[in-house]
Amino acid sequence: MSLQVIRAGWQMKRLPAGEACSYEEFEQRFQAPGTGRDRIYEISGFPAQVHDVLLAYGEIKNPNLTGINEDLWIDDYDWVYRCEFPAETGTESWLLLEGIDTFADIYVNGVLVRQCEDVFLEYQIPVSELLLERNTLLIYFHSARRLIDEEKLPSKYQGRVTAISAFRVFRSGFHEYCGPSPSLIRCGIYGTVALKQVPALSFGEVLIDSILKEDGSGRVMIDVTFLGDGKQGLLFAEVLDEDGRLAAGLEIPVEHNRVRAELCVDRPHLWWPRTHGTPYLYQVKLCCGGSPEEILTRSIGFRRISGGAEMNFTVNGRPVKLWGANLVHPDTMSNCYRPEVMNRLLDLAELGNFNALRVWGEGEKLSEAFYEECDRRGILIWQDFYLCYSMYSEEPHYLALCREEAIQLVKRLKSHPCILLWCGGNETLLCRDYDYPGEECLGSVILDQVFAKVCKSLDPERYYHLSSPSGGRWANDPKEGDTHGYTHLWFVPGREYPVFLSENCRVSAPAVKSMRRMMTEEELWPADYCGRVSRKTMLQWPESWSRHNTNQGYLKLGPVEHYYDALSPEELVYNLGAAHGEYIREQVGRFRRGYSGDYLSDRRQTGGHLLWKFNNNSNIISYGVVDYFQEPYYPYYELKRCYEPFFLSCEFADQGYLWITNDTPEVKQGILEVSLFDIQKNCIIQSFEQTFAVDPDESRPVCTLNPFGQFLKRHAVYARAISDSGEVLGTSLDVLEIERHMEYPMKTGLSLSQKGDMLLVCCEAFARCVEITAGDDGAAFGWLFEDNYFDLLPGMEKRIRILSGQREGRITAKSVYDENPAVLWYQRPERKERQ
Repeated sequence: MSLQVIRAGWQMKRLPAGEACSYEEFEQRFQAPGTGRDRIYEISGFPAQVHDVLLAYGEIKNPNLTGINEDLWIDDYDWVYRCEFPAETGTESWLLLEGIDTFADIYVNGVLVRQCEDVFLEYQIPVSELLLERNTLLIYFHSARRLIDEEKLPSKYQGRVTAISAFRVFRSGFHEYCGPSPSLIRCGIYGTVALKQVPALSFGEVLIDSILKEDGSGRVMIDVTFLGDGKQGLLFAEVLDEDGRLAAGLEIPVEHNRVRAELCVDRPHLWWPRTHGTPYLYQVKLCCGGSPEEILTRSIGFRRISGGAEMNFTVNGRPVKLWGANLVHPDTMSNCYRPEVMNRLLDLAELGNFNALRVWGEGEKLSEAFYEECDRRGILIWQDFYLCYSMYSEEPHYLALCREEAIQLVKRLKSHPCILLWCGGNETLLCRDYDYPGEECLGSVILDQVFAKVCKSLDPERYYHLSSPSGGRWANDPKEGDTHGYTHLWFVPGREYPVFLSENCRVSAPAVKSMRRMMTEEELWPADYCGRVSRKTMLQWPESWSRHNTNQGYLKLGPVEHYYDALSPEELVYNLGAAHGEYIREQVGRFRRGYSGDYLSDRRQTGGHLLWKFNNNSNIISYGVVDYFQEPYYPYYELKRCYEPFFLSCEFADQGYLWITNDTPEVKQGILEVSLFDIQKNCIIQSFEQTFAVDPDESRPVCTLNPFGQFLKRHAVYARAISDSGEVLGTSLDVLEIERHMEYPMKTGLSLSQKGDMLLVCCEAFARCVEITAGDDGAAFGWLFEDNYFDLLPGMEKRIRILSGQREGRITAKSVYDENPAVLWYQRPERKERQ
């Protein structure tokens, strides 16, 4: 098989929206170079969407930098892509389109070969009879905004189904919830364009399933259809381990252009989530005996997952609680996959102790490379189909598009061991409950028939979840199925110990350095802004910030009232981030621990928590704990601490409890050292020790704080768990009083030093929220520290690795209430070459 990826020679041009043009007129437009925005744009990097190209030419600003889209004119035009490519003639040929936006007409050598209408589909278009030695490919994109605005829905949908939910578009582009305001509608080509030519027997569709049987053996199911002139031949199939050794092999005759076969792997190494073992991968190697010989490889893993509707999962027989976040598309301007961007996010997921990510139903289609990375890293994926908070059309043609999307997605991804489950989409049933209580849910047939049947037919071993959330008496019932944490707006019975949280959110601002890229200094702190909240001024931030916030974020903050009134942008950003972090510490800590008190200490309730959301895909004030520039802020590090597999935490209930939550695969035992620290006197005033032994998947209070009797809420409780071998397994440092009532030291004596590739941070008095920063201006971005935004007791030595690879730079450590930072000039130690 010949696969020619068409990357070079692409051009782009705009046309008035809706103008009826013949193919000859399209071609004539590309003969005149044009001027200004009517020029012919030469595309230097491909694939590229319209915004990518216009940004490269300086025609537009990057709307993601400020969260404000000033170039809505792009939506008012149609756009045409054109290129020329060579081909062999006289052989079976297909044009492959991996990712193009919604409304597109495809012309090959002047012939209309396909009219596309679904942004989620991949297209394989037969073009054998049309090819010449030199060929022209032209793709005409209709303005999605114009077509949707002109659509007249049947009366049964009017007032209940929005126009954008009657088309298969990237819905997030048509509103400001997840990106710039007022909207940012992508257009153009975001995936590979290729010509596939098959002179002889060659691979067509290849489906591979790996199954771990109850007896511990592995089965690899292969279903291959073939293309080309050869009707018979041989398929050589091998399963290779990570060292390249043969684990299983077959030689199978090809008959009638199809092979179905099963290979057995005796006692295979198992694939585990990263928190529970090694994500071991095998390679399936298929060799087609055509001419020339063709080879295809796929990675697989052997694991068995159970749990399903109970949302309490086991992997290979071991309980596995899911701790992670919702991943959204990393850039609102373009859906072109950038591995360096996604890999940085996956690095942050690993650093944050995640073992799961949810691919959100209102996001965009992700590249195969993403799922391969998750396989390799051991990150489980909750995979939504592409529905969201809306009711939907139930017209036959619309249902057929949804069915084809599901078929393509399941076939493409089902061989990946990282795929935990399929989910019908995001908040479709919840939309009915909130906006149309008691009414029929238009579009539910997509969830309970279309998607469900596809999954049952193509991937019956994997759990299908109807919608997120769903289960219980209502869609968002926390007592059954999964729930979304809307407790900032609703009183939700059972909210304290939900079965599973697939979303849970609060809003905060990114770090000040990112805020300064978002807005002007006058917007950041207007001259007349006093930083106080009153009945007349209820916003917790300046009115100018609201331009850069979406979805009424001012209603969804953490307990910012626990903090001092801000007198500067730095203080306000800190308040919002600390409140977000406090919410995470309290809520996620409780979800991880399970039921309070001794009488239910052997019962855990919450099977997982997926924060909404992991990343902001434009520079806005929103829910993400990693900003658009991929900089983690305070809430990220609080989440990281709450997700530690060995989690030591303090609960202040009727009694004070110290809990150990053990989500590792091993028994943990040792000594718990507990101290009461007087912040004003700057010393430990009481201490005691307690032995502990905690089994895997066990969470329980190992002691109370009763030895301390009564103590001031302004004191700090510090605990350290030390294993029998002397390893520090975990620490906990808590102050019960709210920050607004505290007087933290303003002179902490903070010091910062370097030892090899480690930063060492120490203090002489309690240091509240030590922030580590690096560089100035642009150089401040890109650094990554193993830990940050932590409290520190005198006598403690905090060791922090620098993970981002910078060779040198100025590093600062500052406690939030201490005006005297510690500074050093960091130089990465040279690593000696191994002899």
